[in-house]
Amino acid sequence: MNYTAELHAFIDWLEINPLEPTTQTLWMHLMAIANKSGCPEWFTVANPLLQAKVGVTENTLIKHRNYLVQKGRIEYKSQGKQKAGRYKITPFTSNNAVNRAVKDEVNHEVNRAVNGSALLKDLNSSSASSSSYESYYAAHNRVFGFDCNPHQSKLLGSYIDQDGMEEAVVIRAIERAGAASTGYNFNLIIRILDDYFHSGAIKLEQAVALDRQFDQRKRNERTPASTTTRKAKIHSFADLAKGAAVHDA
Repeated sequence: MNYTAELHAFIDWLEINPLEPTTQTLWMHLMAIANKSGCPEWFTVANPLLQAKVGVTENTLIKHRNYLVQKGRIEYKSQGKQKAGRYKITPFTSNNAVNRAVKDEVNHEVNRAVNGSALLKDLNSSSASSSSYESYYAAHNRVFGFDCNPHQSKLLGSYIDQDGMEEAVVIRAIERAGAASTGYNFNLIIRILDDYFHSGAIKLEQAVALDRQFDQRKRNERTPASTTTRKAKIHSFADLAKGAAVHDA
């Protein structure tokens, strides 16, 4: 199996078989792992490793793995919860029918020029499959310069899978923590996320609006104490939301 040829064929195939960015990223990491292993017919990969590489929770990993199975791009065999699953990549280069169909539908040269650099630029980045997509795992690396560990990745992912928070909100919390702290402080990320959640800010526009209110209130706290009354100190976004609710009432 030719690694480079498979990647180019995958890019072409996406033109008539669109996949979600996370599904694309999962396929790319599986392909990279298979290539590093010498392209065996079957190879094993543990879920925590794939979760860390793609930046998703176990439930999300299973969902996107199922997409690839349904599309015929991989085969998967579970070996139980205590063992790594077995994967088999369905190659493009030996599938002439697929290649002919792709050639009939797309212009290879234009496609490679437009999409090739995005998909091939960095196999270790989960944003590589889409110029507009960045996972919270990749954002953590961008902000702090290193990857979060599997436990941290699972904890961050729970805000998305269990609490219904948009991934962009998790990324915003990572960025806010990075800007506010002189050193690495993962607990600060969690504190910001908890404040977002308890304030009802699970969508990006809600988080942005809450940030603006919080920042404005903090600036007001720095004004000279010559005024007759001082407003209560705000410690968190949740405090701010409670204050706004009392004021509205």
